[in-house]
Amino acid sequence: MMKKRLIYILIFSAVCYPALAAAQTDIETIIQNSIATAEARRLSLEEVTRLAFENNFDIQLAKFDAKIARTRNQEAVSIYDAYLNAEVSFRKDKSTSASSLAAGKTVNNDYDVGLSKKLPTGTTVSIDQTNNRQWTDSTAVIMNPSHNSSLGLTVEQNLGKNFFGIQDRGDVKITQLDVKNSEYLSLDKIEKSIFDVQVAYWDVVLAQEVLKIEKEVLAQAKKLYDTNQEKIADGLVEQPEFIASETNYKQNLINASIAKNSLQTKKNILKLLLNISDDMSEVLPSQEFLTQDGDERLEESLKKAFSQRRDYRQALNTIKMKNINLSMKKNNTWPEINLKASMARNGLGEHFKQSVTSITQENNPDFLASLSVSFPLENRSAKAQLKKAEYQKAQALLSFKLLERKIMIEIVDQVRECNILRENAKGQKEIAQLESKKFFELQKIFSYGRSDIDTLIRYQREASLAHQSAALAAFNYQVALIKLRMSEGILLTESWQEGI
Repeated sequence: MMKKRLIYILIFSAVCYPALAAAQTDIETIIQNSIATAEARRLSLEEVTRLAFENNFDIQLAKFDAKIARTRNQEAVSIYDAYLNAEVSFRKDKSTSASSLAAGKTVNNDYDVGLSKKLPTGTTVSIDQTNNRQWTDSTAVIMNPSHNSSLGLTVEQNLGKNFFGIQDRGDVKITQLDVKNSEYLSLDKIEKSIFDVQVAYWDVVLAQEVLKIEKEVLAQAKKLYDTNQEKIADGLVEQPEFIASETNYKQNLINASIAKNSLQTKKNILKLLLNISDDMSEVLPSQEFLTQDGDERLEESLKKAFSQRRDYRQALNTIKMKNINLSMKKNNTWPEINLKASMARNGLGEHFKQSVTSITQENNPDFLASLSVSFPLENRSAKAQLKKAEYQKAQALLSFKLLERKIMIEIVDQVRECNILRENAKGQKEIAQLESKKFFELQKIFSYGRSDIDTLIRYQREASLAHQSAALAAFNYQVALIKLRMSEGILLTESWQEGI
């Protein structure tokens, strides 16, 4: 019975061990080659940013938000549009009358045309031409049919409320400033999308670096495992040490596989942000982590922030809008004073051409001037709106001062964080180099038989973790730089000069 079990075990080992070894070789091959079937596109950070401007859904939506907001400018200035008016009427009157001289039948045809336009001064100018053709069966009429044509000019001017167009111009300016603020909001959304894309780019770089480190550790672990396989066959290594090297090798296989999967996930996130739909297309960063030599300077960052930040410009525009609104509300407390003047000339004739010619050849003026005044005695609504506008202006000024403080604190914190993370990245890189040197020296000692496998594996893992910490520190520094550029309000302008 024991012999049969021994034979089964030998047969199972002979069949399954090569398959297991082949499976491990396949895993290593996949890890070493990463993705062999996909088409790789190596892109710089600048190229990835350009692709985001072209393809990113959020950026495209933000562009449309700004374009839609701009249409309000045309709506606002439409109050100055010219209007062409025309009217044609026909009237046939056969009404009875108590007078013996009244006509039993009268036919009137009217053909009127006019042009009116409001000017930025609040002046409304109208030009009208009227044409009337009349036929009657009355014997008292001298000219039958008769044509009566007139040409008139009318000017209306507000001298109280909307004094010389202050209300109309104020509405247009407020709309323009509000549209500008809407554009700033759209640009902020675009900048946030660019921030996400650039962070995702460096996240892929980090994942690549981690995978590279894990692959190097895996190669070292495999080399140790292969060496111990030969030694254990010759009885030169103890069984616990062989098991430790095998465990280390399999653990690093798992670590490398996890790192590879993490890299693929982060590349897919970047592809999603870039709106790359081709599943077989791989986006690979062409840049590596770099640490700048100099520190970030607080004074320069503050100057950039107060000259470039869009929320700061929005606050300034809001104060301008509140000032304009206050002026308009003050004007609303005035009485309504409307001046109107019109002058017309007419001409009569037996036909249309004669009546029109008579307008200029004969002096038949009709002049009218009127002045109307209307004023509510309590005027409580206008006074309440004026007080509200004063409060809103004071509130906007306080909000502006608060924003200034927030910007200063934010820039101070971001500059300090960038400089600290820069030093941290440099320090972690030096530590990683020292850990590698320590591991290399231990390898020499181990080759002389003066150390054990557990210590070697521990030093190997410490060196690996140190290099991963260095990569993570470099990533955090790059993200801090991007955050600082966004806090300064220049992240978008550095990458995009076209505008919406």
